[in-house]
Amino acid sequence: MSSTLIVQLDMRTLCQEADVPAAYVIEIVEHGIVEPSGRTPEEWVFDDRAPVLAKRAAKLHQELELEWEGVALALELLEEVKQLRSENSMLKQRLGRFVQG
Repeated sequence: MSSTLIVQLDMRTLCQEADVPAAYVIEIVEHGIVEPSGRTPEEWVFDDRAPVLAKRAAKLHQELELEWEGVALALELLEEVKQLRSENSMLKQRLGRFVQG
């Protein structure tokens, strides 16, 4: 029986790991950038992707002086570009098999 380790972080731990204030985390959650389980900030539990997303969101907010809506949109578009690049690479590999010869 293999066990999968699921990392769960509370608000304080997330703030420490991402090096962001709680007010940023609340904004990030309100704008759907990170989706914790739990109803209130005291109950929120985050997965192990949350610190990376929170840190990236805070960086966009501070360095580019984006409003949180803009941060959410930018992260969404960056993720979409990443997925499209991955898909494009896979399709090029498949096409390459047919073109050789």
